[in-house]
Amino acid sequence: MTHPFLDLAPLSAARFASIEDRVARLLHTRQDVVIMQGEALLPLEGAIRGTAGPGTTALNVITGPYGQTFGDWLRDCGATVIDLAVPFHTAVTAGQIRQAFRRHPEIDFVSLVHAEAATGNTNPVAEIGEVVREQGALFYLDAVASVGAEPVLPDAWGVDLCVIGAQKAMGGPAGVSAVSVSERAWARMAANPRAPRRSYLSLLDWKERWVDAGRKALLHAPAQLEMLALEACLERIEAEGLDAVMARHRQAALAVREGVAGLPGLEPYVYEVRDAAPVATTLRVRDGLVASEVVARALAADPSVPLAAGGGALAAEMIRVNHYGACASEEAVRASLAALRSAV
Repeated sequence: MTHPFLDLAPLSAARFASIEDRVARLLHTRQDVVIMQGEALLPLEGAIRGTAGPGTTALNVITGPYGQTFGDWLRDCGATVIDLAVPFHTAVTAGQIRQAFRRHPEIDFVSLVHAEAATGNTNPVAEIGEVVREQGALFYLDAVASVGAEPVLPDAWGVDLCVIGAQKAMGGPAGVSAVSVSERAWARMAANPRAPRRSYLSLLDWKERWVDAGRKALLHAPAQLEMLALEACLERIEAEGLDAVMARHRQAALAVREGVAGLPGLEPYVYEVRDAAPVATTLRVRDGLVASEVVARALAADPSVPLAAGGGALAAEMIRVNHYGACASEEAVRASLAALRSAV
């Protein structure tokens, strides 16, 4: 018995490299792009452990749960961490970043999440990148939720480590991810005695054995099905056009905010449109409603809608409309609003 997903010829190094090149074009970057064989937490953690150590002073921006995780990793590496936390219903500003540098001129590493799908906010990376570049700090960016929904431009923004995943706005697989790495970031890793080596977390292994070796032989057997799915995902984005994909996400986000205005007991969680992420819209419940109960009723009415309650403590007050990928559509937004209307 044969199966189209199982009986495939091994993925060649050339095919793997061609997929990396497509990711680089998506990001408009000339930096090295490495596709890693795991969900985006793999390069997110690997990039921090590769570049941070006891001599690092890191400004860690917290606009949602992932920022908190990055701070934990940085401390585990021995870095001195300065947390800059802002309310989850807003975004950090370049002015706040500049003030942090004034108070702590020793900062040499900045970690930031571009868009927080969990809280529905997005941060002005272009403006923040300008400040970070002025100070000469290394800039680490989690763009997993934003890529495909809004511009992600590591070169133009001065981002040294830009991590993406395909499972949200790109509409692709979760099992592989990618990171673009600047020459400054490679140099920081090479000088870091604590950077992982001979490890699944090691970006330096990929540089020495893959990038510097001309991308002729893979380090290990790739996640073949996920790589082919990523390739198909990139082909689909190229066929539709990245601008059109981003426009779908913007339109979906605006439509949800407009539609919620007529629903009792619900309001946008992120106050300002400029701070709202196009990948997902979060809603705050009021008038005695409980978010998890509203979502449960909505899903009972229509199990297909992309609704979820907030995580952890936010389960009581937050609803997420996950209008990303294929769900960044007028049909998905209409169905979500109808299910919410029924539930409230």
